[in-house]
Parts: sequence; structure tokens; C-alpha cells
Amino acid sequence: MAAKSFASRIKGSRRFLSGFLAGAVVGAAGAGLTALQFFRSRGAGAALAAREPDESAEKAVLEQFGFPLTGTETRCYTNHALSYDQTKRVPRWVLEHISRSKIMGDADRKHCKFKPDPNIPPAFSAFNEDYVGSGWSRGHMAPAGNNKFSSKAMAETFYLSNIVPQNFDNNSGYWNRIEMYCRELTERFEDVWVVSGPLTLPQTRSDGKKTVSYQLRSSVCFL
Repeated sequence: MAAKSFASRIKGSRRFLSGFLAGAVVGAAGAGLTALQFFRSRGAGAALAAREPDESAEKAVLEQFGFPLTGTETRCYTNHALSYDQTKRVPRWVLEHISRSKIMGDADRKHCKFKPDPNIPPAFSAFNEDYVGSGWSRGHMAPAGNNKFSSKAMAETFYLSNIVPQNFDNNSGYWNRIEMYCRELTERFEDVWVVSGPLTLPQTRSDGKKTVSYQLRSSVCFL
């Protein structure tokens, strides 16, 4: 995508703003507001003009306007960006861009495998073994199906930095339908931006206190 074309879309298209979809989850709410402020900003063109020659238009703009300023570690990939939680080893939020051209192509998920993100030190990374026998499936935030235009972009969605533990039925049911709905939006809007993130539900203990527990190596932590 040419930088000039990308900037002109941000500046002048009401349809671009209408195509923005924020994931309705607590973990992604702050990111959604920040990203929306970015889309309304008139300084997007300046970010594109100042980008490095080998830097994508999406990355240049997102890094300047799309991220919260504190409390996150952000990483950019071919077609998505995320804030990684090193403690829980899942993304806090994932931001992606899709269009009609990006959801069509020859990239095939059968050639992709779930694997640790090579950009994250092993001490802070999730592993496939964490999901074995856990009762949870590996749920994409940025879906593979949104990246058929590029084998590299699709393969990066299988990094475990883009994956959260998800209920099997939800992953193949409601969540799958949300993903399809987002792709259907590209039939009406030239650009669609999606922010998603995990929602961790508390449990009530016998003493009435609400906790969220998760396994950290061999221990269980209560938040």
C-alpha cells in the first residue's frame, strides 16, 4: 500500500472511521479508545512522511498514535500489532487492519503451525505444552483468515504472542462468527481496523472474595 494512498484514506474518508471495530472486551477497551483517537488525528500524514524507507505505512502511523504510552510492551508484525503481557504470557490487546484485498489470496493455514514468538525471550513466552491437557484451545486474536494476502502475515498470527486460552465452543462458535462479521465489513468499507483482547472472568471463593487464578510455572497466583 502506497504511503500517499494510506494517508489520504485516513484524512478524508468517513467510511474509514465507520469501519473501525473495537473488540468488546475489557482488556482491549483502552486500546480501542487510543486507536480511535489516532484515526481522528490530523497528524497521521506527518507520521507517514517521517517513516523509514523500509517501514510499512501501518507501522509508521500506529507507533506514533496507536499505542498507550505506559504499561505496555508493543510489537509490530506484517499486518498486526500487539501489547504483550510478559507475566500472563498473552497479548493485552491486538490491533489489525483488514481490507478486501487482504482477506483474499493464496496463503493457506495448513502450512502454519502454532509456535513461540521468536521475538520474545523464552522466559516470558508461552509454549504449546502449556495448552496440552489444560482444557483450553489456542484462540487467535488476529485471525489467520484475515491474512490470506501474505503467507508471512498469516504465519505470524500463529505466534503464541497472538494467542489466548479460549473455550473450545466459543472459539469455534461465537468468536468464529465475529471474525467472519469483520471480514464481511470489508464489502462495505474500504478499510476495517479491529482491536481485540482477552477477557479474564473472576471466580468467587468460599469467603466471598473474587479472584482470577492462572498457572505460572509450578505455582498459582491470585490477583
